[in-house]
Amino acid sequence: MDRLQIESHAVVLQRERRARRLAWALLLVGVALTAAAPPAAALTQFLIGGAGAFLLMRAFGRTPTPRRGSARPATVVAEEGDIVIEQAGRRTLLARRALENGWIDTFGGHHHVVLRRKGGDVLWVRVRDADEAGRLLRAAGFAADQHVFRARLVSVMSERLTHRARTAIIVLGSFFLYPFLGLAPLAWALGGATVVLGGALLVLLVLVYPVLLFVMPRSALVGTDGVTIQGFASRRLIPITQVTGARADARGVWLDQVDGTSTLLPTVARMTASHGAAALAHLGADTRVLLARVQEVMASRGRAGASARLGALDRKGRSFEAWRGALGGLARGGAGGGSYRDTALEVDDLARVLEDGAAPAERRIAAAVALASSGDPALKRRVRIAAGTCADQALRDAIERAAEEELQERDLDRVLRLRAD
Repeated sequence: MDRLQIESHAVVLQRERRARRLAWALLLVGVALTAAAPPAAALTQFLIGGAGAFLLMRAFGRTPTPRRGSARPATVVAEEGDIVIEQAGRRTLLARRALENGWIDTFGGHHHVVLRRKGGDVLWVRVRDADEAGRLLRAAGFAADQHVFRARLVSVMSERLTHRARTAIIVLGSFFLYPFLGLAPLAWALGGATVVLGGALLVLLVLVYPVLLFVMPRSALVGTDGVTIQGFASRRLIPITQVTGARADARGVWLDQVDGTSTLLPTVARMTASHGAAALAHLGADTRVLLARVQEVMASRGRAGASARLGALDRKGRSFEAWRGALGGLARGGAGGGSYRDTALEVDDLARVLEDGAAPAERRIAAAVALASSGDPALKRRVRIAAGTCADQALRDAIERAAEEELQERDLDRVLRLRAD
């Protein structure tokens, strides 16, 4: 990968690890005190609740923009995916394996490349224009054809209910929950541990699961193959081939589908019951970023999946072993003799199918098997990159296993079964 160096006059590295560690420490202290002295739950619940709320906000909330005046000039170097920041005589390395997500954001009339570490730290780099932003994002390994993009979505409750309705539910929930919190320590102190544990388990089984489905935030995974809406114990894939257009309003991004329906990717909680023109007045930063990524994926859709001459990739009733063996022959030029290096056009065709999110899943997996069996490390790396762009977890797993030449029939069946549902 080429080396890219950018001189930016506004770079900020927001360090969230320390705050998260402190919140975890307070949470664990609160739990330990409650376990050691159950009657103290009336006080420790505030400690637990505050620390828990902070962690949830950091896990599911929008990445806060840098504080005014916190940015400083710096030299940013991207090489082999790693990011090196040289700022005020200090050198900071962000290893590619430690980065979780990356995107282009615009606020205050400026373009920024945003890179988020797995530990929570966030790097903001102001760039000159959208072209430089795209080059830096690609050098970091987070362009649309390099990595799946994850965006935060609000909960089902926040999507469907207005602000007043949500407030009413929270008040009612607190009204019924507080007596339970107050009686639990008292019952424990009086020796009713069995009753308390049994009642707590019953409440957990009956109430917690559906409540979590309703109130927990969700996420959207945008890959070359489509968009996956992922929630608490739920997952729904919208294939890119079923999307005819993308648009946005103040509530989020709408995906128009071939069957005439539209699916909302809600980035902002619903405030009123109105759906009038006022809803189009302002697009939030999260909405703009998500819309841009979906449109980028749609624009990159190819036609490789519809090419008739690529029918050799299809299984067509063959046994799994026979099909996989034939695919290995394709990459080695088995049909025409010679090695895959003598059939560069065929290798290019396989790579285009692999990287085309609109191609049928079976063909993409077949292309991955064929390329991985060539023995060329560069082609295997290309297969792994393609796996990282898949929003469909089953498809991603299958392509990754193909890259390691460990694909099994059950992996293929899982992908096809989930897409048939």
